[in-house]
Amino acid sequence: MRTWVESGQDPARFWRLTVREITIVLEGCANRLKRQHNERAWLAWHIEALARQTRLPKLKTLLHGAPGKRRMSPEEIEAVARTWLASRQRKNHDISGHRRPPG
Repeated sequence: MRTWVESGQDPARFWRLTVREITIVLEGCANRLKRQHNERAWLAWHIEALARQTRLPKLKTLLHGAPGKRRMSPEEIEAVARTWLASRQRKNHDISGHRRPPG
């Protein structure tokens, strides 16, 4: 019960739960603490890394969900694939049109 209270849970609730439910709650609390620790470590690391920079990156590039490259449509993907395949075929044939031996 000491661990239950240390994790911020209501002591009265402890006695109404099964051992399985208590385990799930405590594992959830432990996972939350690990996640919070990792978030703080990530923040500290980036603060120091940015402090060492001579030129800061734009804030937009650091924010989650920042607009990136536009997704290609299926037609654009197909066009790129066709162009790539055509260039591969040209590389595999010599000028006379005969296929080059591998290697």
